[in-house]
Amino acid sequence: MPDHPNGSFLDDIPADAPVLVCVVTRVADFDRIRAGWYRVPLDRARVPLTASYLAFYQTAAFAAERWSVRYLAAVRTVGLAYRYELIPDEPHHPRATARYYRFAIGPLLQLPVAVPSRRLRRVTFIPTTFGQLLTARDIVDLWQPSPAIPEIPVWGAGVNARV
Repeated sequence: MPDHPNGSFLDDIPADAPVLVCVVTRVADFDRIRAGWYRVPLDRARVPLTASYLAFYQTAAFAAERWSVRYLAAVRTVGLAYRYELIPDEPHHPRATARYYRFAIGPLLQLPVAVPSRRLRRVTFIPTTFGQLLTARDIVDLWQPSPAIPEIPVWGAGVNARV
């Protein structure tokens, strides 16, 4: 369920707005998204992490909403942090000292129609556009070529770096 009604917010998003579809495998991670942030391991980012919006592919952990993209949120800022800073209640996690991109995001917006994965696919990150997200009938439709997407600045430790 979105954090607030969509109203006309979706109408204000340009079709060519860059969107990064991100996988969410645990309900606790979706709770963090509702709290306004998402994390990506720095050493596991295989695609450009440049987007104006993040959309979220929910896995089997989400029962009726599983295997689909239903929500997105605007990217506000991107920073760097250690996992132990992001998730202090897991200080002994094997990746506790790993660095992560931390996306600060706006409220969740619900798509008018969910984008399902009609076949089981291994999804991590999919760079796409808002227009593609709205017209896709299956998650495979999101992999179509997108125009070049500008970089988003990262603010970490007081230094403005580029992702």
